[in-house]
Amino acid sequence: MGSAARIGTMILALAAAAGCRDSTRPLPISTTFDLLIEARQSGGPPELLLLGAEGGAPARLFPAGMEASDPVPSPNGSRIVYVVADYTQWIGDIWVADRDGGNATRLTTAPELDDQPTWSPDGQRIAFRSYRAGRDGDIWVMNADGSNPVNLTPDPLPGVTDESRPAWAPNGIEIAYASTAGGDRAIWVMKADGSGKVQRTFTEDLDTEPSWSPDGSEIAFRRSSPALGSDIWIVPRTGGTERRIARAGEQRQPAWSPDGTMIAFVEGPPGSSQSQVWTMRTDGSQPVRRTTSPAWTDAMNPVWLPRVP
Repeated sequence: MGSAARIGTMILALAAAAGCRDSTRPLPISTTFDLLIEARQSGGPPELLLLGAEGGAPARLFPAGMEASDPVPSPNGSRIVYVVADYTQWIGDIWVADRDGGNATRLTTAPELDDQPTWSPDGQRIAFRSYRAGRDGDIWVMNADGSNPVNLTPDPLPGVTDESRPAWAPNGIEIAYASTAGGDRAIWVMKADGSGKVQRTFTEDLDTEPSWSPDGSEIAFRRSSPALGSDIWIVPRTGGTERRIARAGEQRQPAWSPDGTMIAFVEGPPGSSQSQVWTMRTDGSQPVRRTTSPAWTDAMNPVWLPRVP
């Protein structure tokens, strides 16, 4: 092979490598945020792990063995609200702790399951799912210290509708959530006081797990259908034309990055010990697997954690 041919081959190889982004060449996540996830080690309880910007081995956020799931950092990143639950018995409560796991405080004490917490943008309130009002879930809100819990989605009759996955809008005025109020599980939006409930997606498929774009103009969510499986979709805040981020396999639990450039998500079926956390651009390009350590399994519930000095 002549020198010109060799150079041409090298250029093609370099171009192919540059266009093929995967877990072997991790892209930086962010300069101001890391990824916080939950995972298990050796069949133990769910723990919170920190994934740094450049990849590598995950680090425990809380002390070893400290059980925690459904993590969400406060807006300034100083505290973490999380869940301690037994889903075989469908019981559990919401807790809050300092960033290092210190000063852990139980916020809810109802005998029924409380989970899926989310902070208001001002850090003063927490919305969550609860079964304390009946056999189906409702969206509740309470003060950040656990006081004054209020049901935002009371049913006219027990077991009429099921609500889950609250996500507080960046403007602090609205909450997106999943609901069966329209017949099929869809994405809805309501005011933070529970008024003005409006359905935003309309299909016979299962729509859930909403995540707001940082500017509040769009909502990423998971749609599951017999034809397409489970994918991440995006719908405008006011409803309308949706777009699908198509990937092979099962994708769920989208989490929009605070700078608006990426979406973290889980790939793998629910309940699988092989589920992994990935990131991608909001158009689906440059997918990168972020969880690569064989010591940790069942990676899920990614959220973006602000770095602190």
